[in-house]
Amino acid sequence: MFLVTLTPDNLGLLFSSAMAVVIVSLMLFMSYRLYSSNRRHAYRSLLTSLTFILVQHLLQLAISLELTPSEPYLIFIGKLLQVYAFIVIHFAIFELYHRRRPRTRLWFFGLMASGLLIAVGDLLPGISASESSWMSGIRSTPALDGYLLLLGPLFVLMFAPHIGQPRKYMTSLWIAFTMQLSVISATYWAPEVSIFKTIAGLLPVFYYILLFAILFERVVEIMQSVYRSSITDGLTNLYNRRYFMSRLDQILKTGRPVGAIFCDIDNFKKLNDTHGHHKADGVLKQVSAMLMEETDNNGLAGRYGGEELVAFVAGSSSVVAQAAESIRSRTEKESIVTISVGYSMMSPGITAEHLMKEADQAMYYSKTNGKNRVTDYAYLKKGSSGSSRQRRGG
Repeated sequence: MFLVTLTPDNLGLLFSSAMAVVIVSLMLFMSYRLYSSNRRHAYRSLLTSLTFILVQHLLQLAISLELTPSEPYLIFIGKLLQVYAFIVIHFAIFELYHRRRPRTRLWFFGLMASGLLIAVGDLLPGISASESSWMSGIRSTPALDGYLLLLGPLFVLMFAPHIGQPRKYMTSLWIAFTMQLSVISATYWAPEVSIFKTIAGLLPVFYYILLFAILFERVVEIMQSVYRSSITDGLTNLYNRRYFMSRLDQILKTGRPVGAIFCDIDNFKKLNDTHGHHKADGVLKQVSAMLMEETDNNGLAGRYGGEELVAFVAGSSSVVAQAAESIRSRTEKESIVTISVGYSMMSPGITAEHLMKEADQAMYYSKTNGKNRVTDYAYLKKGSSGSSRQRRGG
């Protein structure tokens, strides 16, 4: 056993370092999981910077507990690690939102090299002195401390406008600025004033909490984006066929009244051949947007395949018919194409596949009987002329 006597200075250092180690360890674990599943450069930068920060605070923790002597060279290494970690983590946060460009890479390596040169500049004046005087002198690194102070406002100008959480990000940088200003005040201007040491000890906790909040929120955004891309069509932003059918199956199992709507853009192949893919894709996105708007409050829209767009609407037959007609009329008025539409209402025990097949048959009837019209599958069941029709192509 050994006895540790904590002075007020050591107690503040112990508290801030212990809290920082816990928060940074959580961030490090999160970054590792992200990097292991998707080896993006931003995640690797996060891992590097958080490792620097963790080593720095473990070093501070060891010094505050007197497990490691407070050697000048250890303090100097800790400050240099702090500067490097500050640079790397803020570039990593930027890269969570944007890819690193050549200009950004130039800034990154320029700031890292500047930090090293400034650190060397703090060491040079004492080289000609005796070893004991030189070792004592490297406890004071005014140029390196000033450099770290200026990095905060610099990153506010560089990165804050491009980060998805600008308020949190700017707040974290101003906390870092205030924290470093307190360190400089306690070291060079007013070492006898304890308030500066208290502020310098407490603010790192709030700084890392904010960084953790930024990282956590961005991870949630990325996960939501990945999930969204797995269930939607990349071109139209409508839900893909698999997800749409699963949702339709779910609502059918509840027994709530629901109708399926099947739409096919008229003469789409001709549009593609005469105006090109770009124009055709633009029309497809335009019609898809209208379909989403018309089913936003009480249904779901999806892309079944090619120019086939589908939807289901919860409600009575009149509600579904109104939605189908609104989709058709808006397409005719607001775009350069028309659509053939068919819809079918659920019946007890019907499956999603069967319901969509009925709506598809009703759409085919519209397609082969003049196009740009809406057909109710119930009409086909009543009339012998349409009841046996099978779809042969658009």
